[in-house]
Formats: sequence, structure tokens, C-alpha cells
Amino acid sequence: MPAKTDRISLYHITWGEQLGICTLYFWGCNLRCRICLLKKEVFDCHLPETRLRIYDPSFVSPRPREFLTLERTLEILDRLPIKRVFLMGAEPLCEPFLPQILEFLRREKSCVISLLTNGKLMPPARLLDQVIFSIKAITPSLHRNYTGFSNRSILKHFRELAGLTRIKLHTETVFIPDYVDEAEIMNIAAFIASVDPDIPLRIDAYLPVPGQTWRVPEIGEIEELKDKVSKILPQTTCFHGKQGDEPLVYEVKRIF
Repeated sequence: MPAKTDRISLYHITWGEQLGICTLYFWGCNLRCRICLLKKEVFDCHLPETRLRIYDPSFVSPRPREFLTLERTLEILDRLPIKRVFLMGAEPLCEPFLPQILEFLRREKSCVISLLTNGKLMPPARLLDQVIFSIKAITPSLHRNYTGFSNRSILKHFRELAGLTRIKLHTETVFIPDYVDEAEIMNIAAFIASVDPDIPLRIDAYLPVPGQTWRVPEIGEIEELKDKVSKILPQTTCFHGKQGDEPLVYEVKRIF
């Protein structure tokens, strides 16, 4: 375990004052996803300086160069009137000091804690209020091609989380025409419905990353897919991801 003054994997913090929302970004992952958005943009896509550049085909953001210590992290969190915190990645569960951060938030802030995870590791459910579970694929061979790993433990952890009544479980996936296609999205939806048809699902449109040739789905395609999925998962929504022209719910600024 790192010492209190050692750098941890936290490289970015943003703040939405209007709603009291703080978002923490952790570097490092236990999957090797071919279409990971961090290959394109590593910082919060809702910031004024990042919101449009993610759609520039020639732009690739630099990798993080600065990382916080645990002590500095807690100092920053302590001064913010946090109502809700989102833990993002790469994969937050790869950070050894994450439980200490969660304990601090639970004890000192009494805020709602939401974790976005790929599910390869089992989240510490007792310290969380919501888990947003990113399901890449159901077909084993496709999942391995996409991420470099089996999805067996991931699907097991999803079922276990769904059985915990204190956790609000949400899911998301990325629609990639001709790769994670309509048939695979329906496989994902069928799996979720077999566990609990009331679990919400958000279908995100693929955004191009360097080195890949998959195309961005049309708005009509993703809307039609959402309507099909909604027949078995009524709480299904979608994100079009078209040129950053969808209005933001709240203003976001960079803290670190």
C-alpha cells in the first residue's frame, strides 16, 4: 500500500456547483478495451475546453502527467459542499486507496456515492449508493476481442450486485455498428432482463478513437435500437453523441 503522501491514480477532479456534484477520475484499468474513449480524451468531456474537441478527428489529448496524493485528495474533497460524487476511470477499483476515499466521503460528507465500473472486480457495495455497470459484450469471443479478457467474472459480479437491495444498479453499453451491433446489444439487454427487467440501461453511441475504423451510428439507428430494447428493458435511454450539441444539465469546472 502506498504511503499517505505517495501519488495515487487520481488525476482529475471536476465540480458542478449548481447541483453539488463532484467527479473523480482514476487512471489505470484491468481491461484493454479497443474502443476506450480515454484513447481520445482523458479529461471530463463536459468542460468548456473539452466538449467540442472530442469530435475533432485529429485531436488526441495527452496522457495525465500529474496525480494527487491521498492527503491532497481529502483536502480538496473536504472543502467542497458535495451532495453527490461520481467515481470514474479508466477503472476506479484498480486504485488501492479507493476504500479510504470512500470511507472519508461516507463519514465526512454523507453524500450519494456513484461508481462507474467495468465489473471485473467486485465493488465495495457497503460504501456505495449506486453502481453504473458498463457491459461491453455478452458473446464470450466478442468480449475477449473487445477487452482482452473473459466476461465470466464480470457477469457473475453483475448478478451479485443486482441481488443487493441497498445498491441502485444501472447499466450502460456502447453501440458500435458492425462490431457491438444491434444483435449484440439485444443480447446484452436480454441478459440484463434475465436478472431484473427494471434495471435501467443507457445505450451510448460509439465515438471514434485512434486506430479503429468503426463508424458512428446515425441518430435514427440508435433511436430505433433503443425502442427495440425498451420492449424488454422499459427503462432504456440512449446518448447520440452528435457534435456536443446536446445541452448540459449543469455547468462543470475543473478543480484539478
